[in-house]
Amino acid sequence: MSAHGALSAERGLRDLLDRPLLARLATVDDDGYPVIVPVWYEYANDAFWVVARAHAAYVAHLRARARVGLSIVDDADPDRRLTIRGTAHVVGAAGPLEGPTLELARRLATRYEEAPGLRYIERSRSWPRVLVRIDPDSVTGWSSPDWHPRYRRTAHQEDR
Repeated sequence: MSAHGALSAERGLRDLLDRPLLARLATVDDDGYPVIVPVWYEYANDAFWVVARAHAAYVAHLRARARVGLSIVDDADPDRRLTIRGTAHVVGAAGPLEGPTLELARRLATRYEEAPGLRYIERSRSWPRVLVRIDPDSVTGWSSPDWHPRYRRTAHQEDR
């Protein structure tokens, strides 16, 4: 499924991107193991945006291997979910929160934690952060508990 189709309002999944649902970001470490971390995100301009601590292990992983995965699940209805495969890019150099990165951090803090989140951002503005853009290469979405026909095959049908 293309990113455009999966994220369209017609698919009934676009609203997942507008809600304060954590995304699970999957990277691969230096030993080849998957590493999954929860992240706050914003979807804008056909990309997923994350403000990360500059020295977080997952930032080093995506610098070394830009291919990543994201999973977003509606906690109230786990049958509604998105799986994104994409390419991550660190935008700019590590530094304190300022300019567009500060604006994004404030939006994310408000979205996910409201006033306590904003207080955290203000207290930690000088800490080194990086802006991460994840360009989706593919998006798969589900909005129903019904199984896709390929999963409904019986063992007898698979033997053919």
